[in-house]
Amino acid sequence: MLTLLFAPCLASAQFFTVNDAFVPGRYAPLDGNERWLRWLSEDGGSAAIHVQSFATAAYTQIIDDPVAWNRSAGGFIRRVGSSYGSNLIENTVHESLAAAEGTDPRYFACGCTGFFRRSGHALKMTFLTYDRSGNETLDLPQLAGAYGSSMIEATWWPHHYTALAQGVQTGHIEVGFIAAIHLAQEFSPELKRFVHLRTRPAFGTP
Repeated sequence: MLTLLFAPCLASAQFFTVNDAFVPGRYAPLDGNERWLRWLSEDGGSAAIHVQSFATAAYTQIIDDPVAWNRSAGGFIRRVGSSYGSNLIENTVHESLAAAEGTDPRYFACGCTGFFRRSGHALKMTFLTYDRSGNETLDLPQLAGAYGSSMIEATWWPHHYTALAQGVQTGHIEVGFIAAIHLAQEFSPELKRFVHLRTRPAFGTP
């Protein structure tokens, strides 16, 4: 189950730009056009949203949630549609609120070294971001997107699911998913080198 959930995080991270380490003196906030292009390339128009939607649908199909949709082909289609709608809402809420508040939706790699320090940075930036002045601030737009989309998704699930129960629970999972994507982004150079080494032809193979 964990592999099924983490695999799409690794795949999704490949569609997101990993920015260099944050340097306050050289920080330039995104303008309106850059935010729109980012939404097209990394959110609503990216292949990542399809990867995430199908992976989530596959997971919920395996655990048969919601039960009322069963494990039929029709149930899987409903789960894909539900997940896609939730992801689209989440990305749009995040990007639009970030634009309104002037916070940065991008992930900046850690300028540090060491597995634990870099991992801590990736997890920290699940909850924090930068404002127009380059100062760290609570990333309310990202959290609003994660919890808001999950609560909205619960409204079109079977009637016994509620936004304040299952919606919030799903929001917790979504925050964990964001953290996993940040970890994959942080270590993407190493992951890419590892995949390259694993896929290199054996010695003497043409």
